[in-house]
Amino acid sequence: MPVPFRSELDSLRTYVPPKSWRMAAEGKSDDYAKLTSNELAFGPLPEAEAALAEVLPRANRYPDSHVSRLRQVIAKANPGAETGNVLVGNGSSEVLLNALQLLPAGGEVLYPWPSFSLYPMLCAVLGMTARPVPLTETNGVPAGIPADDILSAVTDRTRAVILCNPNNPSGTYLTLDEVRAFAGALPERVLLILDEAYVEFVDDPAYGDSHALALERDNVVVARTFSKAHGLAGLRCGYGIASARISDYAERVRFPVSVNLAAQVAATASVLAEEKVRERARFVVRERRRLQQSFGEAGLDYILSQGNFVMVRFGADEFEKSGILVREGGALGYPGWSRVTVGNAEENDRVVEAVGASTLSAGRGV
Repeated sequence: MPVPFRSELDSLRTYVPPKSWRMAAEGKSDDYAKLTSNELAFGPLPEAEAALAEVLPRANRYPDSHVSRLRQVIAKANPGAETGNVLVGNGSSEVLLNALQLLPAGGEVLYPWPSFSLYPMLCAVLGMTARPVPLTETNGVPAGIPADDILSAVTDRTRAVILCNPNNPSGTYLTLDEVRAFAGALPERVLLILDEAYVEFVDDPAYGDSHALALERDNVVVARTFSKAHGLAGLRCGYGIASARISDYAERVRFPVSVNLAAQVAATASVLAEEKVRERARFVVRERRRLQQSFGEAGLDYILSQGNFVMVRFGADEFEKSGILVREGGALGYPGWSRVTVGNAEENDRVVEAVGASTLSAGRGV
């Protein structure tokens, strides 16, 4: 008889990556624009590259397990925070995992859906029940974050709510006032995790900075990443802002030395080069507007986005014919759509040309 496994893992499936990952591994993607994974089109900042070069000779030594220097610069970049309010992890994914690990066993986790595919996996791994709440629809398309519906779904078994804000893959968001109202309506025993992987790309002033909310309330965690605007996806580094109690307990469950030496120094240098990161984000915002305008002019339905991507009703196979690899919408809950990462100017030109050449008729942004 084989070793018995936990039955809640039976429903899990191995992550299916975008087609571009496989093509890259096979050396077949060099001629394509790779706009699949919401990565930044540019490499690390020069300051981060210099820090990596300087630390490479010390790669035989273990890094600072507490990630002290990075915590210091993150705290300084978030007014009111202290190092004791900063969580760190191997990407924001580990920050999410460690926050959920603090909660009593069992119970439910609520989150909007479609959203980041990691959420149901984390629930299964931790023995919690995933309860996705459908996004509100605009013109029959899942788009808005269903704050009221999530609150209505809270039960005595609810342990946490995860809000991807802006949401991936829809690109829609809640303002800071809406998030505050939502947090105030949640029972204090329910943990609210704000997954803000795309925070740097939001250009609506009403979105605001939520880290102060996390410092005010003992049941709120803000999770962020260096994988997007900082261009460090390959190094896997993320952080969170929360009360000292949450941060303390999250550090107790974090795997020792989970943030490697290269990630620590590159992320630190990138935080210190804050204005350069902002300028890159501003470029993405300008290019996002250009892509959305081109989708509208081509008569394509699309969802107004605040991320570094746009969901558009245009097949991934059609983009591939023009030498563009995008994330297949069917894998994200949007069959017949594609999620297009905002690339560099040349890559975005190719997207504009591809949709401009299409013969699709009237449509509008949703």
